[in-house]
Amino acid sequence: MESTPRPQHRSGWRQGHFLCLWETPDRTPIFSSMKVFLPVLLAALLGVEQAHSLVCFSCTNQNSNFYCLKPTVCSDSDNYCVTVSASAGIGNLVDFGHTLNKGCSPICPSPSINLGVASVGTYCCQSFLCNISTAGGGLRASAAVLGLGLLLSLLSALQRLGP
Repeated sequence: MESTPRPQHRSGWRQGHFLCLWETPDRTPIFSSMKVFLPVLLAALLGVEQAHSLVCFSCTNQNSNFYCLKPTVCSDSDNYCVTVSASAGIGNLVDFGHTLNKGCSPICPSPSINLGVASVGTYCCQSFLCNISTAGGGLRASAAVLGLGLLLSLLSALQRLGP
């Protein structure tokens, strides 16, 4: 029964490198393909870029920032963490309510809007959990300014009714 010869272990300097090589009886190294494989593997690993998804706090229609501290991993198309705060009321006298929304977005929405009795504040950022605070959506017209506007409107209407 003829058996194939077993590889012999040989260590030492070979072609400028200190290796522990397994050689066949005809003295060809088994690991000779490693000279090609390792550079190809290294190039492939260096060429692959790791995806770093954005992480933002998220919530929908909440009235307190306390309920908006849930981290969410954004999709690859989302580039912004967004906070939108909307409120309505007349100064500190009448509060019609406010709502807070946070999450991921591919775009940064338009900036804040103040319509007197209602306002919407928008805040955008692009780093890890950067939308922790609320947007400035609490600006509303003061009762004095609204009262003065109403009085001037009534005076104008009364003048038209007069002789």
